[in-house]
Amino acid sequence: MKRLSVILLFISTHLFPVSAQQGTGELSVLLDTVTVKAAAESNTVKTSSDGSVNMNLKIMEMLPKMMGNADPITYSKLLPGVQSTGEYSGSLHINGSENSHNMISVLDVPLYNVNHLFGFFSAFIPTHYSSMSLQRTPQMAGSPNRLGGELKFRPYTEREGDRASGDITVGLLSSQGTVKVPMGKKSLLTASLRSAYINLLYSKWMELENSTLHYSFFDSNLTWTCNLNDYNVIMADAYWGRDNSAFFENSFITDAKSSWGNDAESVHWIHAGKKGLNVKQTLYRSNSFAHLHMIHDGGNLKAPSSITDLGYKGSLEWKGLTLGAESMYHDFVLQSPVIDDSYIVTATETPRSNAWEHSVYSDYSFFLLDHLNVRLGLRGDMFVCQGKRYTSADPSFLATYYSRDNDWSLSLSLSQRHQFLFQTGITGLGLPSEFWMPAHGDFKPQYMRGVTMSGMVEIGNGLTLNSSVYYKKLYNQIEYYGSIIDFITTDYNIEDHLIKGDGFNYGFDVMLSKSSGRLTGWLGYSFGRALRSFDREDMTGYYHASHERIHELDMVAVYKTGKRWEPSLVFVAASGTPFTAPEYFYMIDRKILVRYGDFNAQRTRPYIRLDLSFNYDLKLRNDRFIKSHGLNLSIYNVLFRDNDLGYRLKVYEDSFYYHNIMFLGFALPSVSYYCKF
Repeated sequence: MKRLSVILLFISTHLFPVSAQQGTGELSVLLDTVTVKAAAESNTVKTSSDGSVNMNLKIMEMLPKMMGNADPITYSKLLPGVQSTGEYSGSLHINGSENSHNMISVLDVPLYNVNHLFGFFSAFIPTHYSSMSLQRTPQMAGSPNRLGGELKFRPYTEREGDRASGDITVGLLSSQGTVKVPMGKKSLLTASLRSAYINLLYSKWMELENSTLHYSFFDSNLTWTCNLNDYNVIMADAYWGRDNSAFFENSFITDAKSSWGNDAESVHWIHAGKKGLNVKQTLYRSNSFAHLHMIHDGGNLKAPSSITDLGYKGSLEWKGLTLGAESMYHDFVLQSPVIDDSYIVTATETPRSNAWEHSVYSDYSFFLLDHLNVRLGLRGDMFVCQGKRYTSADPSFLATYYSRDNDWSLSLSLSQRHQFLFQTGITGLGLPSEFWMPAHGDFKPQYMRGVTMSGMVEIGNGLTLNSSVYYKKLYNQIEYYGSIIDFITTDYNIEDHLIKGDGFNYGFDVMLSKSSGRLTGWLGYSFGRALRSFDREDMTGYYHASHERIHELDMVAVYKTGKRWEPSLVFVAASGTPFTAPEYFYMIDRKILVRYGDFNAQRTRPYIRLDLSFNYDLKLRNDRFIKSHGLNLSIYNVLFRDNDLGYRLKVYEDSFYYHNIMFLGFALPSVSYYCKF
């Protein structure tokens, strides 16, 4: 049972089904070309004519909090065109794209694998950042080398007076704080820290079928901004975060430990000169790693992986013309299991790889007619890995027509984009068991050709209606074909378990948002299909992508009563996601043999969730230090809904079986205290 135990413990470490799935900044705006309209309300979600969305993160203070925390990545999944795949999923899917097709960045610096607690938390402390913007498809040549969208975060850089300010939140699961300290007359230092202590009060919630998980994480941020003069700003930004887990399967004598994390450091120089000349230059380092380690009765399984980037980005804007250049060095540790026990010993060398990625681009924006703006772009790339050189030239086109009163607009976007990095692994859920690898050998760079039409109309009274229709054709996609059981082989090679193919995404979405008045929030509906084909003789036709949710309805509402109590709610109703079900499985000579049915032919049950939140303001009188403080009461899953996490193979004592795993099944309340000073 030793080998079998190692397999199943690795699966249980992540508390979700791996065998069932079988693989699977904003610093300058050209004002004469982009029109963004919104009410003066500060706590709002703003939409623009090209379908992009900007969220002021102060709204996080009033939204429902999962165990005391309102996470910006989680709420980005409630925007139209962005699919949420349920609890224990840290993946982000924009317009049907894979998780790896989307860029998550801070001041244009990429971050990888940004999830804590399997997607309930992300690496972003909301009080450290002023805004979050979502671009759902690459519409400009300056967009990164990704086939999907981009989620960008901007830290607080504006002074709020000459005295220190900040906030503290203390919850049952985690506590966090942010302090903003003016330094002299020209600079500001913003620091944030968050730490979790999940097992202290939620130990029962971390148990699942005789399995116990001990888990903790922390995040820390530091941002320094110095305004040298009226035209030049220097910024330095740093992030460090870590996760640590220890897993115990009560049926076996086993210890399983995992740690993963991110760090990123960057320096920026921004010049906003006269006559519309804007220059930005950035130097950065970004790292993400995962160390998975299990010990069972003297046997060991290790599966480390990491990606480290060193990069430079520079851009110049002047009178509608944008020129830019980027250069990145990637260093990879490719995940490959190292096993040492009485039955099998694999190679002890961990495969490594490195690559250079260079890009130059140009955008030119002009008004073809009084109300018709056109942006033309061209991006050139060169990627070098293992002596192989790949080049590409990606054009882009964006045309936007504005009404005479600027109360409605229509836009058409055509784009092609290459991506030279793949993310793969046994889950497809954006968790640390996945890893990044470069295009090389038989795995050619991915690329996409797409068209998007977007429209916006302001109805009045703070109401805005947005809608978009998209189609993307995808080439050179890969999927992990198999399960963690494949790790237990003497000749394991990740490339032997990757299948290649093409695919396409299409769909539409509509969003009604309200940005002013007592009631604010948004209501959105998305329809989307994500289909893939593979180059295997036994896989003909198109298959559903593992993250595909055909229908999704999202509602977020915040009501300002003008009194001490301020309620809010979140409601989600969505189709189930596909998975690959086994036809039969059995064990021979301590080895599990599984025969799977058609790839992703089954779906989980529909997903439904309602969350409620109440902020209660504890009024103060004549306090010179504390601005406000109060309590937040949040209830997660008010409807007591049994939502499927997925399906997995489970061993208990001398039997093993395959069944669905459900989340909670009861409401999860939390209370936290907040204080602003």
